[in-house]
Amino acid sequence: MSPWLRPRWLVGHVLVGVVAVVFLRLGWWQWQHARQGNTLSYGYALQWPLFAAFGVFFWVKVVRERLSHADVRRQGGRPQAAVPSLGHSWRFERSDPDGAAPARMTPAAVTQTDAQDPQVAAYEDMLRWLNDDPRRHVSDYPGFQDR
Repeated sequence: MSPWLRPRWLVGHVLVGVVAVVFLRLGWWQWQHARQGNTLSYGYALQWPLFAAFGVFFWVKVVRERLSHADVRRQGGRPQAAVPSLGHSWRFERSDPDGAAPARMTPAAVTQTDAQDPQVAAYEDMLRWLNDDPRRHVSDYPGFQDR
């Protein structure tokens, strides 16, 4: 069975199809009014088919994305991020095993490119300083200047 024809997707297909047909019908209705002398209706007659096309386009894009993510998960991998990564990720870690202390975010890995950029390094240093004590504020960071 095609993934596009699974029962959970059929409701969405029908709904998008009905809405697209209604939008096209509204465009035709506006076109008839425009031909009777209502010039403002020409604009609406062009807009309704565009709304229908956008809805169908968006639905196809959503279904394809969901199905591709499901395929990647089925193969045991992680889906690609839509936004390119900055080269590092963050993870939560607890300093004590009992969980009494709050979890802290720490960098999991930093690329060589990030380590060479002094602005990125200074920003990450400030984040580490803030993460060491939850009571600290950005304005308390040494070298912080109000702008």
